[in-house]
Order: sequence, then C-alpha cells, then structure tokens
Amino acid sequence: MVPSPRHKRLAKVRVAGPDKKGIIATVTTYLFKNNINIEDIDQRILEGILVMNMVVDITGLGKPVSVFREGLKKVGQEIKMEISCQEIIPKKIKNVALLTTKEPHCLIRLIKEMKARKIRGIPQIIISNRNDLRPVARRFSIPFFYYPSSNRKEQEQKILKKLSEHEIDLIVLARYMQILSPEFCFRHEGKIVNIHPSLLPSFPGARAYSQAFNKGVEVVGVTAHFVTTDLDEGPIICQEAFKIDKNRETAESIAQRGKEMEAKVLARAVKLFCEDRLTLRRGKVIDSRRIHQFEEQVKSFYQ
Repeated sequence: MVPSPRHKRLAKVRVAGPDKKGIIATVTTYLFKNNINIEDIDQRILEGILVMNMVVDITGLGKPVSVFREGLKKVGQEIKMEISCQEIIPKKIKNVALLTTKEPHCLIRLIKEMKARKIRGIPQIIISNRNDLRPVARRFSIPFFYYPSSNRKEQEQKILKKLSEHEIDLIVLARYMQILSPEFCFRHEGKIVNIHPSLLPSFPGARAYSQAFNKGVEVVGVTAHFVTTDLDEGPIICQEAFKIDKNRETAESIAQRGKEMEAKVLARAVKLFCEDRLTLRRGKVIDSRRIHQFEEQVKSFYQ
C-alpha cells in the first residue's frame, strides 16, 4: 500500500560549500541508496559557493534518521561540504541562535517570550561581537560566545561552527550591528531574520531614524525581514508604524520610541517562523496557514 501524502515523512537536506564537479551526483546517489525520493530541489551558486536545498521523502528509510544524518555528514566530510538534515515535524520546537551587539531590548524580549513558551523556540546560544550583553546571557543561563570583528573571515567561521554544533534552525539578528558577508547570508538564506528601524524599502542602511527625521516624514516604523545578500532588501515578514510630531521630536526621541516596537515586531516574526507559517514565494513572504486553508478549500470543491 502506497502511503498517502498525509502520512509521508519529509525532511530538509541542505548542502553548502565551494562548488565543484560531482557534488550533486554524490549526494543524490547516497539518498537513492537509502530509498529516499527527492520531492523538491533548489540549487544556486554565488561567487563559487553552492547552496542546494532539498525536500526529501524519508518514508521508506530503513534506519533511524539519526543514523542517516550521520551518514550524510560523513559524505559531506568526504566532499568537503556542509550537509545537514532535519526531519520536518509539525510543531517542532526550533533551535534559535541570537546574534546581538550592545542594545538589549530585542534580545531580552525574545528570550522572555521563548522561556514563557509564547514562541516555540529555544534560545540555544547568544553570539556577539562585543561583551556588553554577557550579563544578560548569564542571567538567563544561555551560552554566550564573544567573537570580535577584527578578523571578519575568522569570526564568521567560528559562528558557522557554533551554528552547526547546536543544529540551529533560525538565526535572529537582535540588533546585531555588523553586516554579514554575502557568503554567510547566501549559505543561510531563509533562516536569518533581522529587524530594521524603518519601513523598508524606505531608509535602508545605517541611522534609519535620522534619515527619516531629516526627510521630514510624519510616519516612521520598523520592519522584520529575511536577510539576503542585498543589504536590507530581503523579503519583508511584518511591519509596524507610528506617527511622529516632526516639529517637536528629535531623531533621538524617535529612536527611543522605536525600541519597544522593534522588539515587538521582531518577536512576532520569530513566532511566525517557529510556527512554520512563513513561506517564500517569488520574493514575497506568505502566511503558510492561508496557503493551507486555500488548498483545503480547493480539495473540498473537487470532492
């Protein structure tokens, strides 16, 4: 009896590293040998780096997923590529890495909401390019890793290693005031969420509140978005705005008012991600729940 789609066991396989001949053949051969069918595949190359994302059907896998995952890692070591595999389990609690610099408002709100189970995520690690927020990590008993930005390449290699060790599902930039390299963003596209203090696409880049104030706008806001190789141009997840009195307020007072909203909107975006409600379609973020509702309506129409 062939399992119905509802009873399929699916997993995400991600391959990343320097592009070279034979990578795809090696990985897919290992999958087929384990009676695994590829349901969906997306591969891209940027500046010599290959990233391949697959959704695979592991229903016919004749061994524990943990054993299969270890086998994949060995294949990755042989071809010098990073390979990860995660079974798609509805309502699975996500492993979250928090990257931050010195402002605590977003970091603390995220930790509190995850600890209170308002967000289905576990704050596994905090990574920072400064030591300022180590006391916050200590307060909540979360491992803290300080990697200074003096050597960016070495710094990112250390970050990548920690992300792999902790099997991180989501990377959150909780006011992380450092631009990530295109290679880093490309490797983790669709897994990095940032909060930007403006209503993107307006006022990208640094000092966004000052940019808005100097233009004399009457409404400012914040944007939670996925991070891509293009600075502050990733798909928008959610936004929120507030009115200002441009005759009385200053850029500093606007920024102070924006902090609470930054934390609120970033937490909302992380919550949606952890509930598997974010789907990327043609550069836009769509609520997966609405897609499923539409699909069910279509099915019921034809029944």
